[in-house]
Amino acid sequence: MTNSDLTKRRPSFSSQSSGNVVASIDSPPDRTSVFVKHGKYILVGAGGCWWVDLSTVLSRVLHKEDGWIKRMMLAGLGLHVATIFIFLYLVLFIPWLRGYIPNYTKWQESARLRIIVPLLTMTILGSWTCLVISLSQAGKTTMFESVMDAVKGVGNASLGQMEGRDGMGVFSSMVGATSLFMFTLGILGMIPAPSHVLRKRD
Repeated sequence: MTNSDLTKRRPSFSSQSSGNVVASIDSPPDRTSVFVKHGKYILVGAGGCWWVDLSTVLSRVLHKEDGWIKRMMLAGLGLHVATIFIFLYLVLFIPWLRGYIPNYTKWQESARLRIIVPLLTMTILGSWTCLVISLSQAGKTTMFESVMDAVKGVGNASLGQMEGRDGMGVFSSMVGATSLFMFTLGILGMIPAPSHVLRKRD
């Protein structure tokens, strides 16, 4: 068998097929897979919020509580809104208005993302913490009282001592705050990315 025969029989990728492979890898995910992936977060988040009756407790804290509990709740909700705006900046402003999708896996190398990503992390953690504290400590008049009860609760291994008389409990508060974020981030994940832009730019 001659070299010419081997050349004829050897499979090879044309430049066109290579381009198609790259395009398929770099193309946006199928809308069905996106719906299934983020739909799970929406359903679980909505279910968790319903299970702990989060909307009722939020309304009760905002209308009946005063002092540091209400301020903590407002801080948590404010940071949650800030988290939403940061996500919208990442998934709407940069891809649709700036015309490219950043390389999120190498955010440390991007002058823009190395500021936004830590800020996003702080808003998520700050919001979650403030929501858990305000939901679980409702009914306590001072922050000092809450801290002392928390110390006693840790010493006695009792979650009940850490809770406020009008609160929803530490565990339920954690479930409620986590469910709220799962629902919100699931909704934001449904926003489609533009298909004809420069992708993975540092």
